[in-house]
Amino acid sequence: MERANKRAQLKHNLLSLIRQGGDGAQLPPERELSERLDVARETLRRCLRELELEGLLERRQGAGTFVSGQPVIKQPQLLSFSEDMQARGLTPSSEVLSFRTTGATAKIAQKLQLPPGAPLLEIRRLRMANDEPMALETVYLSKALVAELELSQLTSGSLYGLLHSHFGIQLRSAAQTIQSTVLTEEEAEILEVPPFSPSLLVTRVAVSTQGQAIEYAKSLYRADRYRFEVNVERLSVPADDVSTK
Repeated sequence: MERANKRAQLKHNLLSLIRQGGDGAQLPPERELSERLDVARETLRRCLRELELEGLLERRQGAGTFVSGQPVIKQPQLLSFSEDMQARGLTPSSEVLSFRTTGATAKIAQKLQLPPGAPLLEIRRLRMANDEPMALETVYLSKALVAELELSQLTSGSLYGLLHSHFGIQLRSAAQTIQSTVLTEEEAEILEVPPFSPSLLVTRVAVSTQGQAIEYAKSLYRADRYRFEVNVERLSVPADDVSTK
């Protein structure tokens, strides 16, 4: 019991340091921390590892231990990245990595209800919040719908807003899947995290108010800075179906 109390106190003290330091702050070296908090180095390491797994700390080899940014929680609403970040009081921005015309693969053609090989506009962007990399996004749109979309329009503002204001396309809903994955070395470098870091892969097909499939998107979110939260409700059960056993 005494050991458990000491570990709880240690974690409390470390959390206080994290709150005082704020996002990106560097913690003192382990030796200094163990002396200041009066704990064994091995006990301190275990607690630091727990906080790292919880996404509160980030260890950088050869540099030290840093306070991670707090994860952004995503509610299941159809918002563009820009709209989502603005709603959270963050400043969104984008870096366009590629902007090109390509042919629809069989998979994407099926998703967008187009013939295979149909011309698509492929947009690959690094999405940032307060200048911090958050997600790597690849969007596919039918070229026939957005033929006049220009690269310069994508560096700021919402793609969904552009679709509405410039092309008269208003989105209604989306089918979305979320799964865990790891980042390749190239993806990790762009998102400024270690290679093979965990990531959330989100795929989405957005549909217009006219029932037309408009967008197929794949987004890789940094798992340390983003998480999805879903509220679910239990349907009421008819009284006749409730067992009295």
